[in-house]
Amino acid sequence: MDKDQEEIEKIKNEVDEKHEKMNTKFYPDIAYNKKERRKTVVLATLLVVLMGGMGVTFFMTSQGLSIIMGAMLLVFLVMGIAMIPSAFKQYPTKNQPLIEIKGKEATINGTTIKLSDIYEIRLTYTVDSVGTKAENEQFLEEISKKEPEREATANLDFVLKNVPVGKKDKDKTLYTTIANGYEALLAFYMAGCKHYKIIYSLKKLVKLSTYDLGNTVVAGGTKLSNVSKKDRLKQLY
Repeated sequence: MDKDQEEIEKIKNEVDEKHEKMNTKFYPDIAYNKKERRKTVVLATLLVVLMGGMGVTFFMTSQGLSIIMGAMLLVFLVMGIAMIPSAFKQYPTKNQPLIEIKGKEATINGTTIKLSDIYEIRLTYTVDSVGTKAENEQFLEEISKKEPEREATANLDFVLKNVPVGKKDKDKTLYTTIANGYEALLAFYMAGCKHYKIIYSLKKLVKLSTYDLGNTVVAGGTKLSNVSKKDRLKQLY
């Protein structure tokens, strides 16, 4: 083995060793999650009161069509009740990491996977309206070309190549809502996950970002695309 090859192997071993020791964590936005929980509880309560009351009224009339309508309303009632535990699971309020990157693995909502099993990562920002539909479309067009907002709550979802052990095929995507969504995406990018999408959602409008993560400027004013793998791993948050 020549000297250059030995140097390459040395650097590779250093990177792998550093990678194995890395432990990066990302947490929920507790204030945001509490707000979403309250909204869900209010909506579910309204469904229970309105649909439940109407369903009982229809059943009491004892007529064929009314019974069918009553049954349908009770189905909505059950759906309303089911919304509450679902929301509590989706919007945790404990200050515990939802995402943890450690070495060549990641734990997402309690499910541990290999980084190599991630097919694509999707970062979705929900943004507020700025005016008319035309104004909203123009707004999305403008922000889709820029670097995404830092330190902002967003959805970060993971599409997997392989379904985790014990999971069903429908669980091929792992969903999270976290604080610092963009920073988390960068952490996975720097750890070697190169397939990603950045999406902006505004009411019924959806816009795919054209921003390249390689253009992100890191410490020292250097673009991420110009930073070596060894140095990228050093900069993981």
